[in-house]
Amino acid sequence: MRLGTYEKQSLRRFLALYLGSSFALMAIIALLFFVHEKNALLNNIQIQMQLQANHLAQDIVLDHMESTPNPFKRLARKYSNLAFVLLDAQNKILYRHNLLGGTSFVFFGNPKNLPLFLQKDGDFYLVDNKAFGHLGVATIILQQPKPANLFVPLYRCILLVLLGVFICVGLMAYCLTKLFLKPISDEVKRLDSFSKDIAHELNTPIATLLMSAKELARHNSKALGILVSARRIFYLHNQLSYLFMQDLRHEQPGLLDLQNLVAQQVSAFCDMADFYQIQLIQHLQPTIFKALEEDMITLVSNLLMNAIKYTPPKGCVRVNLDGALSVSNTGPLLNPALVTHLSARYVRGTRTQKGYGIGLDLVKNICTRYGLELEISTREKCNVFKINFSASLHA
Repeated sequence: MRLGTYEKQSLRRFLALYLGSSFALMAIIALLFFVHEKNALLNNIQIQMQLQANHLAQDIVLDHMESTPNPFKRLARKYSNLAFVLLDAQNKILYRHNLLGGTSFVFFGNPKNLPLFLQKDGDFYLVDNKAFGHLGVATIILQQPKPANLFVPLYRCILLVLLGVFICVGLMAYCLTKLFLKPISDEVKRLDSFSKDIAHELNTPIATLLMSAKELARHNSKALGILVSARRIFYLHNQLSYLFMQDLRHEQPGLLDLQNLVAQQVSAFCDMADFYQIQLIQHLQPTIFKALEEDMITLVSNLLMNAIKYTPPKGCVRVNLDGALSVSNTGPLLNPALVTHLSARYVRGTRTQKGYGIGLDLVKNICTRYGLELEISTREKCNVFKINFSASLHA
């Protein structure tokens, strides 16, 4: 399914929102899972050290009951891989084996509830009192070094699972979104095809209507209003055709004589200007610009139509071309707060002025395509619309 511009925007926005919220939820779940697994891993280490402490305490009790000679050395041989220290009731060291770090309750903050498991200075410690004073041992302290990469496998597992789930969710979201957008895309294509067919089919009757209106106006001055209405219909049809047929045009830009092109467009709007009692003045100098002819015709005709339809009777529209195209019209000056919005589609100057609501959107799009800038200003009781072609040629 080929997506249009608006479908692509909808797809991107939906995926961003869906994947963003999904990733946040998965990140929270991953964090909770990590905390749970970390605690479970530490609990396993604590249980393992507690078992070692229990076995050590049992041997201490057994050696005490059997009066084993040199019991501490025997314990050291039996638990050669174990780091431990044995304290008496006064917390003095009775025996120490392989243990580094703290060997007294001061090191652990004088714990009261035993057994005690904690991490300190990069090692695990277990403090227990299961010897019950046998062999004079009141407290057993076990030490186990903390592995440098203890949680790395857990990190790696969570990241891989999170990445895999995120990719699966993303693919599923993409497929579902395209599935949901397909009916909309099909309907848009149907409407687009219908609009193009209508625009194409209207070419002949509108051209015939315009020719008939011209012939009628030539023999009957009272029919000028009919010609103007036909001209406006022709203009509007051209704008709609330009909008609908853009994807079907494959011409390459060429050098255009803008002086001749602008003169033709001004001539085409003379009847309309006469009907509305508007003076149309032109001052054109030779100007060459590389572009598509249809784009420039649309640009110039839009500027002329907007100038005429917002000029009151007895007003004046001036068209100047001298490296820059300037179209100015007398009449109510534009509101400065509205100037930045005039290039948006369907924006009008006021509710009472005539117009089609298309605005200067087409002009702005064409300017963007050719690296031009549309300048809108008010000067000497005139609204001025200016496009500088020379700046683009020298860029």
